[in-house]
Amino acid sequence: MTRILCLMMLIGCVDRGPGPERKKIEPRYIRENTLTALPDGIQRLDVDLGGKVVYVGNKVTYADNKDPKTPLAPGQTIRVFHYWQVKQPIDRTWRVFAFVRGAQNTADFMNLGATDMEIGLPPHKWKPGQIIQDVQDITLRPDWRSPTATLYVGLVEEHKHQIGDRMAASGPYVIDRAVVARTIDVDLSKAPPPQGTVYVPHTSGGVTVDGTAVDPTWATAATSPDFVNADGSPDPNGKASARMTWDEQNLYLFVQVTDTDVFSPYKKHDEPLWKADCVEIFIDADGNRSGYVELQVNPNNVTFDSYFATTRAQPGDEKWDSAMQTAVKVRGTADQGGDADQGWDVEIAIPLAAVKGRNDAMGVRLPPQVGDKWRLNVVRVDTKSGGGGPGVASWNRISYSDFHGLDRMLTVVFADRNGSISPSADGSAAPPPAGSAVQPPRPAIEGVIQPGVMAPPPKPQGSGSAKTP
Repeated sequence: MTRILCLMMLIGCVDRGPGPERKKIEPRYIRENTLTALPDGIQRLDVDLGGKVVYVGNKVTYADNKDPKTPLAPGQTIRVFHYWQVKQPIDRTWRVFAFVRGAQNTADFMNLGATDMEIGLPPHKWKPGQIIQDVQDITLRPDWRSPTATLYVGLVEEHKHQIGDRMAASGPYVIDRAVVARTIDVDLSKAPPPQGTVYVPHTSGGVTVDGTAVDPTWATAATSPDFVNADGSPDPNGKASARMTWDEQNLYLFVQVTDTDVFSPYKKHDEPLWKADCVEIFIDADGNRSGYVELQVNPNNVTFDSYFATTRAQPGDEKWDSAMQTAVKVRGTADQGGDADQGWDVEIAIPLAAVKGRNDAMGVRLPPQVGDKWRLNVVRVDTKSGGGGPGVASWNRISYSDFHGLDRMLTVVFADRNGSISPSADGSAAPPPAGSAVQPPRPAIEGVIQPGVMAPPPKPQGSGSAKTP
């Protein structure tokens, strides 16, 4: 363990080069970023490096133009504009380095490669009097766990990597001959969820269950990728995907299915819908793999619901009623097999109380609070009118032998309307506090002034009617 820690510390102190490959940079790009005057809006640092060049400062935006009023989230990208003012010629032995570190006592570290400007106009080509605008896109690692990310820049001798090989620099914005260019606040509550986990945002706008997903709330709902085929399953006809959101009354689900042959003969509540085209939802709200509900809807807008007191080893209670609301839109015909269709969509409002089935003592909070977790999965079944086994796909992958798959369910984490899973002080679904794009320098921390904070943000149709079984 000691050897591993020492190795990690050594790696963290190395300024590794950007690699041997160099892309061609257009002369126009170099001209556009070689300035004669400083632009407005720079956070000034004015750090002198070896009497050769001054790191004037920088400004920061989102690379995708998002509103810079909330902290950066892991996996998101910022664009940093560095400004170097050249005083004296720099010989060929020097190059720019840049890296990002997390807060003290964390292992978060990112070494940054050469920018387009550093490739097209390296320091030995800089001329006295020039102002070099160096644009750098930085994507924070998705697994970043530190509440801050600090960007360091400077000059270092080619093919050397020690602190003593860096060009001399000193002052309140310098540590170990590296300019402390910018400290960025990180919103860890918006880090990408681990595989098999979905953050479901809260909606305050409500959902009209009509099978169309035209309500604005669906634009910010959690969205699945195309459903993945069950292990061992024949390929379903076409693709399926889903969206999910919630409020204090319901969990809302919208599933869109592409299918050139939509068909189900079942038109009565609690018929065996799973034997034909349908969408199935399995919810194990307390996540203990014992006691869960199964809900189904087919293209005829017919529903099925069942409560399992333990596991599927015991028969489900089909007399139990979820009181879910559903609506279906079919792009084609729902009950005629072998014709040419396009697909079908289903919109569902599941009352939160339904997830307990008949177990009123189930240990889940209703309504859920931000940060609470459930386990569930959404499954699409596609049968062929000509016969043969159904094709099965789901949001989280299951096996063809067990559509219920309690051990393969998604972990659903309830988030606020901004996607944060960190509970507010009162436990409500409140948005995270807003940040500031640029703030004054922070107080010194162990002799290092953290110069300013960048706190940017993270960040279907066809017939049917609503039904309450």
